[in-house]
Amino acid sequence: MALIIEELNRAQHVQARYRMDGQRFTLGRGYSNDIILEDVHADPQHAEIVRGDDGCYYLRDLETVNGTQLLGNRRDKAIKGGDICERMILSGDEVQFGMTHFRLTDSETAMAPAVPLHSMENLFERLSHPALGIGLLLAVIGSFLLISYFSSAQDFQWNIALNLIAGTAVGLLGYAAAWAFIGRVVRHETQFFTHLTIAALAALVYLGWERISNLLDFNFSMGSAIPLLNLAVLMVVLPTMLWCACYLATNMAPRWRWAVALLVPIGFLGLELADQVGNIRDFNESPQISTTLKHDNWLWRKPVAMEQFIEESPQLFDIPIDKDEGHKSSEEAEVAAPPEDGDSAIDRAYRQIAGAAS
Repeated sequence: MALIIEELNRAQHVQARYRMDGQRFTLGRGYSNDIILEDVHADPQHAEIVRGDDGCYYLRDLETVNGTQLLGNRRDKAIKGGDICERMILSGDEVQFGMTHFRLTDSETAMAPAVPLHSMENLFERLSHPALGIGLLLAVIGSFLLISYFSSAQDFQWNIALNLIAGTAVGLLGYAAAWAFIGRVVRHETQFFTHLTIAALAALVYLGWERISNLLDFNFSMGSAIPLLNLAVLMVVLPTMLWCACYLATNMAPRWRWAVALLVPIGFLGLELADQVGNIRDFNESPQISTTLKHDNWLWRKPVAMEQFIEESPQLFDIPIDKDEGHKSSEEAEVAAPPEDGDSAIDRAYRQIAGAAS
């Protein structure tokens, strides 16, 4: 039977493991120790572990400045912490030398079974290449630039475009860096390019959906339904991004990972959804005019000729109005007057529409 000595960080994750098979094992900052501590609060010869005649291991403090502390026992919560001069080691003891934490475990302690690899592991491995992440980042920036340049009838303003590009790049890089930092602290893995690739893919998916939504609105005039559909797409894209980030950067259990991935983005988007639903029936005095250019190939429905539309317009605006017999307004007299020479069918139709509206 051997003693396993595990060095822990502040998040209680193992940084290094040592195996003690002999009769004596020393710890301290001195180079002569079996474990050399990189801790200015530890003494050059801080502590020793010796095997007794009874086969048990004993921990002794070597009269140090900051002492040796028992923090507790992972397997027996009834064991309380305190200063140690000499103690028989129990499997699961957690001790502190200076500011360095160790866990002492019997080598015959049963281990938990292996966790099966998630089916997404192979995909994440493919997404971790730097070239893919940088390429997708450039693809997102290029897509924003092309859409803003070719889809608007307004004069192209480079300063606005550059601000858009800079904001997009900073946002994606900042998102990846934040999760990489969390992963470095929690799991000792940054996975920066994997986070960047996932964020860029999500941005491209949403850009593609925006083009589809513009096409639907162009053909069917969906109006206020488009913002609701945009929120529905975000409620799929954002939880997927957050689930991947939590999987790569944290040690959350699957249930907690799903809870965070679903509740956090849907909670924020739910407020926006409630606002959109509340404003559906609001009347807007100003017509919604789009300056986005659309090619005629985007039109799925057969267009109606202008003359035919004008001829059918009176039916849309023909509202019966009760008036006294024999009394006609000047507008009615103008509409009822015979057509003047040279009037076109379009001019007569305009006068009919004006008369119907009055």
